[in-house]
Amino acid sequence: MKNLFLTSAVIGVLSVAAVANANAWTRSGSTTGPRGGTSSLSASGSCAGGTCSRSATRTGPAGNSATHQGSVSR
Repeated sequence: MKNLFLTSAVIGVLSVAAVANANAWTRSGSTTGPRGGTSSLSASGSCAGGTCSRSATRTGPAGNSATHQGSVSR
């Protein structure tokens, strides 16, 4: 019974993953500078119908942030 539940859960997760957009991506990371301040970057993007777009947000050690967005079409 336990194996049946585990197998069902795995199949459910794989089914949801297959439905998700295969051309979408996300990235994130952070770095700590020499004075102990931390900066971070979070970015995401996707492609559909010949158009690819991305959005990135950078946050500096003082908490200020900047967002960059762009797209390209063929």
